[in-house]
Amino acid sequence: MDQYLFDKNLDCPVCANNFTTKKPRLRKIPVDKKDTDFHIWYKEINPVYYNVWVCSNCGFSATESEFKKLSKEEKTIILKNISLKWNKRDFSGVRTIEMALESHKLALIIGQMLNKSKGYLGSLCLRIAWLYRETENEEKENIYLKSALEHLENAYTNEAFPIAGLDEVSLSYLIGELKRLNGDPQNAIFWFSRALDHPDIKYKRMIQLKAREQWQLARDAYKKKKGETLDG
Repeated sequence: MDQYLFDKNLDCPVCANNFTTKKPRLRKIPVDKKDTDFHIWYKEINPVYYNVWVCSNCGFSATESEFKKLSKEEKTIILKNISLKWNKRDFSGVRTIEMALESHKLALIIGQMLNKSKGYLGSLCLRIAWLYRETENEEKENIYLKSALEHLENAYTNEAFPIAGLDEVSLSYLIGELKRLNGDPQNAIFWFSRALDHPDIKYKRMIQLKAREQWQLARDAYKKKKGETLDG
């Protein structure tokens, strides 16, 4: 396990507690396969388990990009709404999928409390959906996929790129695929077309190929759905 993870020393921006967390060596972790919504299946450990850093002392939880200095008002929100109810527990070791889900949900709750960007909230929802996929809990996976879609579509319209670590082409494709997975092939076609029509698509060959494939799947699903409506 040590060849895939290393310890990172951190200071909590809320309570100043010093603690360690595991950080994955991404380049060393072998990939098994990739899903159409960017979820990756790994052969050994899943680095997503360690995506959220959790302070064992006060409960503050966030991804690396958001684990930073907070305003006095933000600290007060965390201390009153999270820390006072926090049962101290340690996330510094090797994590189970249950711990991964708990840490992501904590980060999502805190992100909502602090009015973080829709892109950030959407990325957390998407990763929670992926974790539920790995537990084969389709019902909860779909709930979080839908939430991810709502946040990311809002972010596309109202926030600056990159959003959730994605450029406009990649996010257009992802929104299209989430629309398709959510049973909305008509709007999926629109978003796939938006990705394919973007001038930067020529620099994103893999996205271009996948968008064409998923566009065809969405088109076939839309024709079938439309036919069933007419028959009904």
